[in-house]
Amino acid sequence: MIHARVDGHCTATIAHPSLKGQRLVLCTPIDEDGRAIGSPIAAIDTLGAGRHSRVFITTDGSWTQGTVHDDSSPVRNQVLGLIDEK
Repeated sequence: MIHARVDGHCTATIAHPSLKGQRLVLCTPIDEDGRAIGSPIAAIDTLGAGRHSRVFITTDGSWTQGTVHDDSSPVRNQVLGLIDEK
């Protein structure tokens, strides 16, 4: 799992059919202090995380393929949890 911050959302004019109707967000991996530690990644967001929300992302492609109900989907990342602020 990756601890990340939601920086915005993605819009694709052409995408795999399994992504139709899915909300994609751009997330930057962060450390425990909220500092960026990696390059942004795209993830499916079924929870409705807002911009600047801290989230946990799974990189388990088979889990995410189950979410979109397509075993041939190229999608890998999915927001699994929202982290409450202190």
